[in-house]
This record gives sequence, C-alpha cells and structure tokens, in this order.
Amino acid sequence: MGSDFSSNIELRTANCILFDLDGTLIDSIELIVRSFQHATELHLGTPLPRAEIIPTIGRSLAGELERIAPGNGAALLATYRTFMFANHDTFVTVYPGIIETLAAIHARGIPMGIVTSKGRLSAAPSFARFLLDREMSVVVVEDDTARHKPHPNPLLHAATLLDLPPADCWYIGDSTHDMIAARAAGMTGIGAAWGPYARADLEPLAEAIAETPADLLALLDGAR
Repeated sequence: MGSDFSSNIELRTANCILFDLDGTLIDSIELIVRSFQHATELHLGTPLPRAEIIPTIGRSLAGELERIAPGNGAALLATYRTFMFANHDTFVTVYPGIIETLAAIHARGIPMGIVTSKGRLSAAPSFARFLLDREMSVVVVEDDTARHKPHPNPLLHAATLLDLPPADCWYIGDSTHDMIAARAAGMTGIGAAWGPYARADLEPLAEAIAETPADLLALLDGAR
C-alpha cells in the first residue's frame, strides 16, 4: 500500500521536518491512558473511559484535565504526573523504525524538530531515556507558547526559531489536532498512521499519510 492516499497530491519539498512526540515518535499511549484513569478515579471516583481519552491526545494535558474537572484540574495534573513518572519506563517505547528514520533524515542534512503539547517536565523522561532530542534543531513544548495545538502557534514558533517560512516545513503527527495545526500554520501535514488515530480520521486533514516511519523517506524522495 502506498503512503500517499491520493496520487494527485504533489508534496512541497521539506527544508525542515517537525515531529509530534506522543503517538508519533514514542508509543506512550498506554501510559497516557493509565495516568488519566488513575487521576480521574482518585479525584472523581471513576476512571475516564479509554475511548474518551484517546481523542484528547495531542492537546494540552492541563487544559484537558481542567475541562474534565473544572476547578480541580491542577490536582488531577499533579496526580497524573506522579503516576506517569513512576511508570514511564514500564510503558513507553519508541515506535519501530523511528530511530533509523531520524538517522536517515539527519544524514540528508534536513533540520528536524519536535513540537509537542507535552510540558517540558513531562517530556523530560522520554528525552532522557531515548535521546530523541539529540539531533533536533528545535524542541517546542507546552511551556513555550500561550496557545496549543490544534492552534498553529507552537508550529509557527518552531518555524520562527529555525528562521524558516512555515511553508518550508513538514509536520508529522498522529492526531487530527496535529493535522489541523499544520494546515492552519501553512505547513505540509503528514499523518502518522502508526499512532492511535485511525487513518480514516487523518486522511481528510493530511496532505499525505505515512503507514510506517520509513514511508517518510519515500515521501521525501517524491516531493518536488
């Protein structure tokens, strides 16, 4: 199966590739779900169903917890983070093919970056364990902008730091929030179909779909 869901789409050349973190570079979905459920069960008396958690991934965690429990979001966030830090290494892995794909992109001389809705504190364990930020020219976290995905501000901030026009950048993400942000920023949005979101949800919003991380290299080769 080809990566690009439409043969009529010709992708713009990537002078920079930006990646989402959760669900794109790292498989942290089970940890996110369990942390959510632990916090909501402790504070609200019942765990939030998995089906309600998955669509929130890619948005601001603090914002989502406050939405779920108005006035109590900070307490849920503290409980969430305690569970997350204690269980990070048990549940989080890098998706197969990510390390090799990042190395191949780096070898081509294309600058890379990470733009995540995760806060700096929450992202730190994954960066320390997997060294994913080592080859990145820029890392933008929740702390860096006042507005968060699906708003384009984090992506635009990354482009500004790189001194590149947004149109020169690709954004790779697993969620509809990522693709909406990429489109609003004027970037090329590539849906990462190996994450938790269904391909059918990503296709209407993405300019192309990558079934595996290695497919990104084929998309780069085919771009004009």
